[in-house]
Amino acid sequence: MPQDDPPRTLLALRLRERGLTVERFVKEFNKAARRAGPDSRDHAISYRQATRWVSGNIPSLPYPVSCRVLEAMFGDDAATLLGPPDGPPRAGSIPANGTTTGRFAGDDGTAPPAEDEEAIPTRRRDLLNAGVIAATAATAATAGALVDPAARAASISRAIATSTPDPLTLAQLQHGIHRLATLYAVTPHAELVAPVEHAWDEAEALLETRVSGTARRDVELVAGQWAYYRGQLAFDLGDDPTALTFLVLAGQHADAVGDTLLAGSVAVMRSAVSFFAGDYRTAARLAAQSQPGAHPYIAPILAGGLARALALTGDTDGALDALRTMQNTIWTGEPLPGPDAIDEEGCELFTAVTLGYLGLGKKSEKHARTALTLLGGSGRHVALAGTHLALARAFLRRSKPEPEQAAGAIQDALAVAAGKDHGATTHRAAAIWRHLHANPGWTHLPAVRDLADQLPAGRALSPGDVI
Repeated sequence: MPQDDPPRTLLALRLRERGLTVERFVKEFNKAARRAGPDSRDHAISYRQATRWVSGNIPSLPYPVSCRVLEAMFGDDAATLLGPPDGPPRAGSIPANGTTTGRFAGDDGTAPPAEDEEAIPTRRRDLLNAGVIAATAATAATAGALVDPAARAASISRAIATSTPDPLTLAQLQHGIHRLATLYAVTPHAELVAPVEHAWDEAEALLETRVSGTARRDVELVAGQWAYYRGQLAFDLGDDPTALTFLVLAGQHADAVGDTLLAGSVAVMRSAVSFFAGDYRTAARLAAQSQPGAHPYIAPILAGGLARALALTGDTDGALDALRTMQNTIWTGEPLPGPDAIDEEGCELFTAVTLGYLGLGKKSEKHARTALTLLGGSGRHVALAGTHLALARAFLRRSKPEPEQAAGAIQDALAVAAGKDHGATTHRAAAIWRHLHANPGWTHLPAVRDLADQLPAGRALSPGDVI
C-alpha cells in the first residue's frame, strides 16, 4: 500500500506503524501461525489474502485460527483490526467496503466462519458473482430504473473482450509447472509448499475474471496442475485430508478442460491415498476404472498401482497381469507434469513392491536391488526411500524372514528421507518396525531395538498400516 494512501483498516495502520510491507506481514504471520491449525498443522495465508485483509475487502471475519494469530500479533481483537482505523466496526458489517455480514463468526461457533482463505475457488467465484449482482441491483435502485438491457449487454461484451489474462503471468505459471515436473522428485518437500501454494492461488485468481475461450482452458489447466502438485505434496508430507481436498479440486479442473494427463494424475494419487489408508479394494477400483483411454504417461503408473492393490486383496493372478501391463507400457520420454514416471527404475520398484505383497520375498529382493542400482545418484529421494522400504518388506515376506536385514533397510530409507520432510515415509517405516517389534523372537535383536530410537513414538499397529 503506497504511503500516501490513508489506511482503510486498523491492520493497515498497525503495519504502517511497524514499518511492515504486506509481503513482510505475510511472512511474519505464517511464522507465527506454525502449528496453529487443526491437529497442530501449520496454518498459512497468501499475499493475495493479506491484501484483502489490509484493504478491508472481505465479506466477514476469517477463520478463528487466523483471528487468533492476528490478535496474538497485534494485541487487538480481529474485528477491530479488520475494521476502520478510527474506531470499532459497526455491528454486523465492515465499513471499509460496506459489505454487510450479519454478525462476525467467532470461536464460540455462534455464526459460521467466513469461507476466506480456506474457501474453495468455486465458492470464491460464487461470492464474486453475488457481489456483482448486488452492486448492479443497488445501482439500479439508486437510479430508480433498470439499466438498459442493450447497454448492459454491450458492457458485458467489452468486459469479456478485455479479460484476456496477463500473458506473462500465464506463461510463468506454465513454465513453473514444467520445471516442477523435473524438480519435484529431487527437492525437499517443505521447500515446495509455499511456492506451489502461491502459484496455485495466482492461477485461481485468473479464473475469477471473465477469461473465456482458449485462454480460459489454458488457465483452467494450469490451475488444476498446481492444485494437483499441492495435493501430492500433502500426501508425501503425510497430510491425507489436505491431499484429498486439492486432488478433488484438480480433478474438477481436469474435467472442465478434458485433460487426460491431469485426470489420470489425480486418479493415481487418489488410488495411492486409499491404498496407504488400507482400503485396497477402493485403491484397485480407482486405478482400474481410469485405465481405459489413459494418457501414455499415466497408463503404466495406474497399472503399477493396480498391481500392488490387487496383491493385498488376494488376487494374485490379477496382480501379476497388472504387472505385465505396466512392464509393456513403460514410459521412455521426459518427465511430464504428474506423478513420478514409471520408467525402468519405477518398473523395478513397483515390481518389487507387488511381489513382496504376494509373499515372493526372494524375487522381490532381486527387483528392489536392481531399482536401487538404477536410482543411484539420481537424487530421487521419494523413489529411493520407497525402494529401501520395499527391500525391507522383501526380507520379511519370505519363507525364512530376515528381521535384522529388514531393520537395516528401514534405516537406509530413513537416511535417504532425512531432511526431505517425508512424513509418509516415516509413517510407513514405523509401521514395518512395529511389525518387527510385535514378534517376541525379534525384539531383542540389536538392529530392531536400535531402530526404535530413529522413529517417532507410535501407536499400536492398526489395520490401515501397510507394511
